[in-house]
Amino acid sequence: MENGARIAGFGFHFPGQPIDIASLPLEKAERDRLSKLGQKVTYASDIDSTELMVAAARDALARSGATAAQIGTVISAPSLVTAYGLEIPAVAIRAALGLKQAECLNIAQGCVGVLRGIHLARQLLLAEPERGDILVVTSCRASQLTHNFNHGAFFWGDAGAAVLVTARPGPGLHVSAYAERSADAEWGAMRIPFGDLEPHALDHGPSAIGIHFSSPDAQFDYVRGEQERFSGVLRDLIGDTSLQQPDLEALFLPSTGQNRVKTLFAEDKALIQTLKTDFSYAHFGGVDPIFSLSAYLEQRPVEGEGLFAVLSPAFTAQWAGLLLEYRPG
Repeated sequence: MENGARIAGFGFHFPGQPIDIASLPLEKAERDRLSKLGQKVTYASDIDSTELMVAAARDALARSGATAAQIGTVISAPSLVTAYGLEIPAVAIRAALGLKQAECLNIAQGCVGVLRGIHLARQLLLAEPERGDILVVTSCRASQLTHNFNHGAFFWGDAGAAVLVTARPGPGLHVSAYAERSADAEWGAMRIPFGDLEPHALDHGPSAIGIHFSSPDAQFDYVRGEQERFSGVLRDLIGDTSLQQPDLEALFLPSTGQNRVKTLFAEDKALIQTLKTDFSYAHFGGVDPIFSLSAYLEQRPVEGEGLFAVLSPAFTAQWAGLLLEYRPG
């Protein structure tokens, strides 16, 4: 069995003190929505999204025991817009942590970016295992883009996460497979209006994150398409059309509300019992499923073999997922 690439450590940064979402000055519609979502806790940052990544990357190095000299590549994967719109967060991480050997790459793929980055790290290490460890880092600072931390569907928050991927032998999560399914239409329905199509759209209302479907029928097709793309990624990862895979120990999704679970698993009801996401948290972009996975592993009673799936959507454009295999040694 090939060593391939394994996750050698996680790092996180949740800024400040936890905020009770119910304590916010919510409007009636927001409070009614909150009861269905199950979300309870969020965080607000006074540092920008790039600094959140730097803090998470620093935590990953400290917790894993890796040194700056061991890092050969930094991959940044911002969940939303970056602090200045054009900067490459990986360069800032490299500079802040003194990663002088590291090459830099930035992936602008929304909440899917961190999963794609982990898969890309695996591909790089399979091709060049001597290139050094790879830091994949993401963050989300949605508090600056929303009103009361929400955009009309669920509540957001600010946080950063980092994943250290290595070709060095040892116990841990080995990256086994990646899959994604992309939308054929309405892929740009979820927007932050600072792009070249709307370069001066600064008066965006209470929330800068909006969803704009071309018609009610298009919105209905999108909801149906979400379920189809989610189910398709699961099938691609597990490789079993009946999805009765008994070996899947746990599955992790973003914390975008417990009310979406039944719809997503409409064709995969048997797998709902493997879902281990803590929906009491707000949505922190690409941080959520990584944090849920890390928390689960810390509480796992036995360090035996196990199979895990981590899935996320990116805006209205696509779903993607990773299949991870835990090997104790």
